[in-house]
Parts: sequence; C-alpha cells; structure tokens
Amino acid sequence: MITRRAIAQRGAFCLAVAAAAALSSASALARDGTAAAAGSPGAAVSGAAVSGAAVSGAAVSGAAVSGAPVSGAPVVEIVLTGAADHLGAIRTALESQALSAFAVRFRIAPRFDAAALFATRASSGVTLSCWIDVSDPRRAALYFTDPVADRFLVRSIELSGRFDELDRESVAQVVELSLRSLRLHARASLDREQARALILRQTAPPEDPAETPAPAAAPALPRRALELGVFYGVTAHSAEVGLTHGPGVRVALGGGWGRHRVALDARFQYQFERRYEEPRIGLDLRTITLRADVCWLYPVAAGVMPIELGVRLGAGVDHVDAAPRPGSAGVSGYVPAEASASNALVLVAGPAAKLPLSRDLRVFTELFVELDPARVRYDLSLAQGTETVLARYRLRPGVILGVEL
Repeated sequence: MITRRAIAQRGAFCLAVAAAAALSSASALARDGTAAAAGSPGAAVSGAAVSGAAVSGAAVSGAAVSGAPVSGAPVVEIVLTGAADHLGAIRTALESQALSAFAVRFRIAPRFDAAALFATRASSGVTLSCWIDVSDPRRAALYFTDPVADRFLVRSIELSGRFDELDRESVAQVVELSLRSLRLHARASLDREQARALILRQTAPPEDPAETPAPAAAPALPRRALELGVFYGVTAHSAEVGLTHGPGVRVALGGGWGRHRVALDARFQYQFERRYEEPRIGLDLRTITLRADVCWLYPVAAGVMPIELGVRLGAGVDHVDAAPRPGSAGVSGYVPAEASASNALVLVAGPAAKLPLSRDLRVFTELFVELDPARVRYDLSLAQGTETVLARYRLRPGVILGVEL
C-alpha cells in the first residue's frame, strides 16, 4: 500500500523531469533562431521596429540609436533636416513599418551638409546613410550613400506643402525602396562625380530676379558719316496747279552722341513741268528746289537696327522757270512774253522717320511744311494795270519717301 509520503516523492520527481525537458527545448529553439538570423541578414527581424521620443528641432551631436539593434541587421543612419514637426512625423512613419528590416539610427542636423555625405564612414559600423531634407515644404530631397561613400542615390519628392499623411507615406516608401536598391543593386547607383554634379545643381541657391542685371541692348550697327540717298517728293503748290512732284538726291554728313544722331543735309529735287491754262493765257512752270537743313534722330525701338524718329529744320531756294503761253480761247491782243526765271526763299520744317532694311540700307520718310516768307504770284500785265493769274500757297505741306545708303 502506497503511503502519502511515497506519492509526494513521486510527484516531485515528475515535476523535476518536466522542467528539465522544457528547459532543453527552449535552449534548442534559441540556438536555431540565432543561426537563422545570422544566415539571413536581409530577412525581417521580429521586434526590430524602432521607438523613441519625438524628434526635436535642435541639432544633436553623435548618433542616437533608436531601440536596440537586432544582431545581424544592417545599420542605417538617417539624418533629418527641416522643421521639427515635419521631422517628428517622418520619424514616426519610418519607425512604424518602412524600415523594419534595418537597425535605424536617427540624427538631427540644422542643414544638409554635402561634405558630410561624401565623407567615408566605414569605421562607424553604419551600412547605409540617408539624408532627408524637408526644409522646403513643397519638396523633400533625399540622399543615400554606402559606408565608403562610393555609391550614391539622389531622390526628389514633390510634396503638398501641408506634409499630410500622403506626403509622409511617400517619403517612407521612397526611403525603404532606395535603401534596398543601394544595398542590392550597385548598377542603379551614381558614382561620386555624378552625385556631386547632381547635388550641386539641386542645392545651388536660386538667383534673385531683383539682382539679375537687365540684358544689355544690342549695340546699333555702325553708321557711316557720309550718307547718300534718293527720294521722291510731292508738295502742294496752288489752287490752280494743285501738286508739284519729282525725284531728288540727298547728301548728308552725320554724327552723334550716345543714342542721339544729327545729320547735316543738302538736297536737290527736280519737279516736273506743270501747266496752267485759262482762256486768255497759259503758263508752263518748271521748278528746281535746293535745300540745306539739319535733322535730329533718336532710336525708339531697341535692337540691332532700331527705328529712328526725329525732326528736320532747314531753308532753301526754289528756282522757277515760268514760260507764258497763249490761252485756250486764242484771244488776240495778248502777246506771249519771254520765259523768265525767279528765285524764292523757302523755310521748311517737319518730322522724319527712318526704318532700317539691312545693314547698309534704310528707308526714310518725312512729312514737312514749306513756308514762303514773301508771297509768290504770277500776274498778267494789262493796259490798265496787272491782274494776278496764279498765286502759290504760302504754307505748303509735302511728303518725301526715299532710300539711303
């Protein structure tokens, strides 16, 4: 018969055997898990999600490790730059799920430092480094490198400006994919020179439009001092004759200061014969005009060949040959006189414009008004006195159109 004492001894022995078996199984499982973690560094590590306090905006020296890194997981150093609230949100997004396969160290920097990115850190135990710069609320700049600063990735993400959940998720995904790409696919990375050129272009300060010098106007083509031109002019004459017109030539000696130009002109024009006829008498008029004037011009349109506007002031002489003829009625008693010549003083003024056609060819036009200081008229001599047959306008408008070299 088994006593109570024997039963108690047998129960204690069974409990001791069960405890020993459980301890042996736990040791074996621990050895298997350690071997699996050491043999597969890219596998997901249970419990590697990092945690810690919210990131502040102050610069921190050294690398603050968030959580205890799992043995064998690649170490990633992430340097954050930007507004403190944005950095805290980025860190939360990365810690939540994106970097569960890495042992992550977070660090704050006041600004992105390209020199630090290109510095080697092989002795620090860091496998990959990442700079996340969100100083611009509408753009996140990400820079990745390996421990020897030999391979790089550069990423840029457009943000909404509010740094909402979609912005944070975009940054987290790009960080995760870029770290995996840099670690596993070397051909997809940039070398030092390529990365340096790209980073310098991205981080160059924008030019201030207020300080950008205005583009200098293209210098005008040189003008010859001596200018030659031909023109055709039309001028009002009188109520009886109407208009006089004809070709002419122009010779000018020009010079100037700055953009102003002054030219001294000499002009010669031949006006075709004009005939006046009434029943009693007829009159043939042939006129040669001589003018000397000064012309001031100023370019009003910037460019290599600007349009020039100005004014013309001058004076001259009209040499008129008047030849009397019998009238249309053939009335007797009127004896035609010999042709006579007369000279009349003329003053002239008006606006001028020149339009360049090529380097050596310009079109010019002038509107002008001529003034006769003394009235010019043609009289018919009668027994009882004289009778005016034709009187020229004292103010006569006109126009010139020509080409000069």
